[in-house]
Amino acid sequence: MSNKKLSLEISESLYEKLEELSELTEEPINTLIIRIIAMRMPSLLRETKEFNQMLDAITPEQLHGEIGLEEVFNN
Repeated sequence: MSNKKLSLEISESLYEKLEELSELTEEPINTLIIRIIAMRMPSLLRETKEFNQMLDAITPEQLHGEIGLEEVFNN
């Protein structure tokens, strides 16, 4: 399997947390990031597919127009 290179720009606070975890686990930060992504990926894929299926199941009959909130605020 071939590898792809990915560059990320993250906040300093997130980097500091990764640095702390790296010290505690004695693993390089890039290894930690790969493990975190790999562990979270299956559930993200499942959640996204389920969400898209729910969106696809919405029919035009289930949609409604704008709700007239201006009537509530004008009274």
